[in-house]
Amino acid sequence: MTEEGEQRIREGFPGQRSIVLPRPVVSGWLDGQPLIELLPSDVGHYPRAQWHFVERPEGISQSVLIYCTDGCGWARVGDATLRIRPGQALVTPAGAPHAYGADPDDPWTIYWVHLDGAKVALLPELLELDPEEPLLHPGRDPAIPTLFEKMLSILGRGYTPDNLLSASMALGQLVTHLVVLRHRSPNRDDNLDQRIRRVIDVMQGNLGRSLKVDELAREANLSSSHLAAVFKKRTGFTVLDFFIRLKIQRACFLLDTTDQSVKAIAADLGFDDPLYFSRCFRRVHDSSPTQYRALRKG
Repeated sequence: MTEEGEQRIREGFPGQRSIVLPRPVVSGWLDGQPLIELLPSDVGHYPRAQWHFVERPEGISQSVLIYCTDGCGWARVGDATLRIRPGQALVTPAGAPHAYGADPDDPWTIYWVHLDGAKVALLPELLELDPEEPLLHPGRDPAIPTLFEKMLSILGRGYTPDNLLSASMALGQLVTHLVVLRHRSPNRDDNLDQRIRRVIDVMQGNLGRSLKVDELAREANLSSSHLAAVFKKRTGFTVLDFFIRLKIQRACFLLDTTDQSVKAIAADLGFDDPLYFSRCFRRVHDSSPTQYRALRKG
């Protein structure tokens, strides 16, 4: 961490690249109901940033994402003090007081981006950030620098509407990639993820049956209550709702590609009552099976 009296530099490092969009351009783009409500308003690459130091006691309206590729750095976010190593990424929540900088003995090389837009508030939940340690551990993944370079290249050609859209999409791709890597993190319970995948495999292999939660829990070697809790957290759906949605997905395929009656399709998918099947279908697609088929087949 930078000590009092040491040299401090915000920017101006040999070999650095950075792009800062004019704030009227950023606000105009975001006010125009863009396809993706997320924009890289500032993006850069600082190689071996000796004496790098930034402090924002009041925070900023944007979120800052810093990915370290070499050397080390440090950060204070709220009450948390963190050391940042290669393959780690710092994410400062919007509005949170923070400071960060390069290690004086082994200064970091970083890619960084300021994320602006309505979706910024969703980042902590989306990335499952710990408020006490807002660090990600994606490792030395080659796709991450590639996506930063893509944003630098796009915005380096100017901030036309097409370039802003392309940069937004690249930023969205970066966030999505970090979410996927987060779910593969060694800090996560991979064994539990494997059990959930096993349950889904069982569902997919038994679309013509009626499965119960306790039956699926036995497949995962979990209690019914534990399976219910972790399944909802991992997928966003309850166990049986997810199973029904898999059935409805299969029903759509049969409605699209066969002339089977709705009653026959319902029976094939384990629904004893065609009316209940139709209610489930409408809940998912907001139309009856017959209406869906008529719309899809013209």
